[in-house]
Amino acid sequence: MTNKLSRTLIFAVFALFLTGCANSDLSHRYLMRGQVVSASPDNIVVCVGYDDGAEVGQIFDTYRFTMNDDNEEGAEFFQKVEKGQIIIEEIIDEHFAKVSVLKGQVKKFDFVQLNR
Repeated sequence: MTNKLSRTLIFAVFALFLTGCANSDLSHRYLMRGQVVSASPDNIVVCVGYDDGAEVGQIFDTYRFTMNDDNEEGAEFFQKVEKGQIIIEEIIDEHFAKVSVLKGQVKKFDFVQLNR
């Protein structure tokens, strides 16, 4: 009973900490960095701005993590699945950039990685 209460209390404190950091530099630097934050047909925004060194014209690969159905021993629990490519069209501010899709399909919460 004490263990369960302790775990619940620790989780609640951690959740409050994250909520307090939602608009801080910590959330952009570690939690949201490289993530698609908005994805409507005419407006896709990612959390990579000039603070991260982003420039107009850079191409990023997009991917998402999915559950791995492979039940063999040693198999990864999640797998990284490539979904396409985007290009930065406009830097909005130090954290965000507007992008367009070059190929594939991009959804909110997908991840982006600079194509090197």
